[in-house]
Amino acid sequence: MIEFKDVIKEYPNGFRAVDNLNLTVHDGEICVLIGPSGCGKTTALRMVNRLIDVTRGEILIDGQPNDEFEPEILRRQIGYAIQQIGLLPHMTIRDNVAIVPRLLDWDEDRIRQRVDLLLDMVGIDPSIHGDKYPRQLSGGQQQRVGVARALGADPPLMLMDEPFGAVDPITRAILQEEFLQIQQEVSKTIIFVTHDIDEAIYMGDRIALLRAGRLVQYDSPDDLLAKPRDDFVREFVGADRSLKRLHLISVKDSMINNVPRCAQGASLDELAQCMDEHRANNVFIIDENSGKLLGWAERSAVESGAAPEEVINYAPTSIAVAEDATAREALSVLLSHSFDLTPVIDANGILTGGVSIQRLQDLVEAPGIHAAAQRERGQ
Repeated sequence: MIEFKDVIKEYPNGFRAVDNLNLTVHDGEICVLIGPSGCGKTTALRMVNRLIDVTRGEILIDGQPNDEFEPEILRRQIGYAIQQIGLLPHMTIRDNVAIVPRLLDWDEDRIRQRVDLLLDMVGIDPSIHGDKYPRQLSGGQQQRVGVARALGADPPLMLMDEPFGAVDPITRAILQEEFLQIQQEVSKTIIFVTHDIDEAIYMGDRIALLRAGRLVQYDSPDDLLAKPRDDFVREFVGADRSLKRLHLISVKDSMINNVPRCAQGASLDELAQCMDEHRANNVFIIDENSGKLLGWAERSAVESGAAPEEVINYAPTSIAVAEDATAREALSVLLSHSFDLTPVIDANGILTGGVSIQRLQDLVEAPGIHAAAQRERGQ
């Protein structure tokens, strides 16, 4: 656990980069520091591992003031990843990742096993890339190595200063997702600095929004979006904060289970009756044995009197979303079609439910989006 208690960083000219900061980061949490340029987020981060000294107040690591540690010893116990990556160009990838374990006098067999494990964990094949130099890797690969190095000695605490900011948006999204998967396995306590509110919402368990060195609001992503404390917070998170909230929940937790569905081979009357019962304009067609989504039929086609096989559209992947997709992704699919709801499928393509516009609207208007999703699931 990391605690900031009345922390101030004041420079000789009187400028306070951090002003009476109080916050607690619990074990296993990702705390994101965000705010406008010059708000003090990077300064606050660097005071944890004493790259910058505290002027007044204290920072506690598991209850112990960080200034009771020698700086070099403290930094070896804290993983550190930055936007510039900072890989040493004259050292191989293996040697870059092994820096801290060697400083801690690990034996070489243990180091090699740890390096191979970490490189594999971040998606870098050690047998292919381990003996290369940083210049021989792409930006995204170098960023992965930077994360692996930060995890080198298995530190309980990590500091990450815009670690994915130097790569293109597609690579950045991949790195974010991969890092969150790694975090599920290693459960580190992390302070993460970013200037991107979307990244903060996606990555953080809690978000600390700073302004001119002061903490304005410290909340979960959902509470920050649903209950901004003042106009500054409201403006910073953006006018589309309702859409951002949809990014916080999975389709599985927002879907309804009772959707219009008929087995392949159903008659026109059966298709029409199913839509009538659900007050829908579309019905989903499934395989009778497996339950897999095969396609859909529209009311206009059913009422045209055409043969049953002629009214079915066989393109399930174009209209469906996966259970592990976000509600925001479901909204995107909904807006692409004239459907009452979009079907939801599991990893095997089996139809498990659907998501409607009304359901999503109800969720974003709810005071607690996660709780609302859990309460209403299955209705």
